[in-house]
Amino acid sequence: MFKIQALVDFVVHVLNAIYGVVGNYGLAIIIVTILMRIIVFPLALKQEKAMKKMKELQPELEKIKEKYKDNPQEYQRKTAELYRESGANPLAGCLPLLIQMPVFVALYWAFSGNAIPADAKFLWFTLKQPDRLFTIGKFAFNLLPILNVVITYIQQKIMTDATKGQEGSQQMQTMLYMMPALMLVIFYNMPSGVTLYYLVSGAWSVVQQYIILKGRSDDGKDSIKGAKWGRT
Repeated sequence: MFKIQALVDFVVHVLNAIYGVVGNYGLAIIIVTILMRIIVFPLALKQEKAMKKMKELQPELEKIKEKYKDNPQEYQRKTAELYRESGANPLAGCLPLLIQMPVFVALYWAFSGNAIPADAKFLWFTLKQPDRLFTIGKFAFNLLPILNVVITYIQQKIMTDATKGQEGSQQMQTMLYMMPALMLVIFYNMPSGVTLYYLVSGAWSVVQQYIILKGRSDDGKDSIKGAKWGRT
C-alpha cells in the first residue's frame, strides 16, 4: 500500500541530491518544480486536446441539452454516449493536477517536519516559515502568497476565456475570483518552500498555456489564409 512517508522520503532525497549540486534548497525546489512540469508536459498537451475536443462538441451538447431538458437521465446517457463515440474525456484536464498533488503534499510534509534544515534560506526568507517580507506590529506581510494569488487569477482568466460560451463557463467565471481567494487563505501562513513550489509551477503553467493557446490561434489564422487562397 502506498504511504505518504515513502514519497516524502523520495522528494527529500531528490531535494538533497540537487542541493548537493547547487548548494541552496530554494534553487533545488525550483529545479524540482521544473523537472516535474517537464514530466507532466505530455499530459498538458493531452489536456489541451481534450479542451479543444470539448469545444468542438459544444454544439452537439447544446442540442442534447435542449432535446432532453425534461429528462435528466436520458440527457446524461446521451451525453456519455457522445463522449464515448468522439473519444472526448471531460476529466482529462484534471490529470496534471492529480499527478502533482502527491508531490505538493510531500513537500508540505517535508517542510513541516525535520527533513529540511530549519535555517534553510532562499533570497530573504527561511523556507520552513512564511516569507515575511516585512512586519507592521504583529501583522506579517507575506509576498509569495500574494504572487500566488496573481498567478492563480491569470491562470483562471486564461481558462475562463478559453471556455467562454461552453457548458460550465458560468462556473469558470465564479472560479475566476474564488480560486485566488482560496489560494490566499491556504498559502498565507504556509512554509515558504511549499509556496515557492506552487508559485513556480503556476508561473510555468501561465507561460505554457499562453504558448499553447497562441499556437492554436496561429493555426486558426493559417486555416483562414488557406481558405482565402482556396477561394481565389
